[in-house]
Amino acid sequence: MQLSDYHITIGNATDTGKVREQNEDYLAHFDTPLGYCIIICDGMGGHVSGQLASQTAIAAMQRYLEDCKADGPEVSIELVNAIEFANFQLRQLIKEKPTLNGMGTTCVMALIKDGKLYAAHAGDSRIYLARKKKFTQITKDHSSVQQLIDEGIMTKEEAGKSTKKNQIVKAIGIFERVMPSVLDNPIPLLKNDMLLLCSDGLTDHLADESISEEISKTQDVQTISLKLIELANNNGGADNVTVQLVNYLGSATDKKINGSDLG
Repeated sequence: MQLSDYHITIGNATDTGKVREQNEDYLAHFDTPLGYCIIICDGMGGHVSGQLASQTAIAAMQRYLEDCKADGPEVSIELVNAIEFANFQLRQLIKEKPTLNGMGTTCVMALIKDGKLYAAHAGDSRIYLARKKKFTQITKDHSSVQQLIDEGIMTKEEAGKSTKKNQIVKAIGIFERVMPSVLDNPIPLLKNDMLLLCSDGLTDHLADESISEEISKTQDVQTISLKLIELANNNGGADNVTVQLVNYLGSATDKKINGSDLG
């Protein structure tokens, strides 16, 4: 199927930033029997191994998802399986080449099927939903500071200034199992909804309010993607930065969402 069959358009951009020598982020979007998949991975482990981790993980997840059957297990289960498969592949690579020990990558994955959003993630790359005047973070970071926020020990403002804000507690390739998070229930999409997938190179340099403001200016997803990269670099560009922006165009069969849905 084509993007038009899913009633979506996609814009994306990735950049090394102003400080790093190489880009360890990687992105992809592709069709599968389950629906249309959009992924960002943010590699770690330093230069070559970080690049290898993100690219290997996405290749493994794409291979797994493209081999899935439409009438197989639930979509959310298959997203988890895809991430765990990528983890197995990276762990095997590390066993074969011990010098790669410490290699890993975050992952954030969205899948669009029948006008609904399914999602899975590990690490601190994020998904946001821009709907009308609301800008909602769909994922919750797997990070040390997020745990402190959840426990009431640290505020969100304090977390943003913490030297530990980039310490993640889940990633592909680091542990024997990833145990990624998935949405409890798929989110029905509304016409003109925007989905933003991004690495922490964006959110470390731009506040949610600034991102939301930029997304609200136009429905040209490629223009917005490039602008967000530019703004992140203008604000320091201390990390690689990657974005994928999805505009849901709506379809004739869309159903209205009741008042309890993000709305």
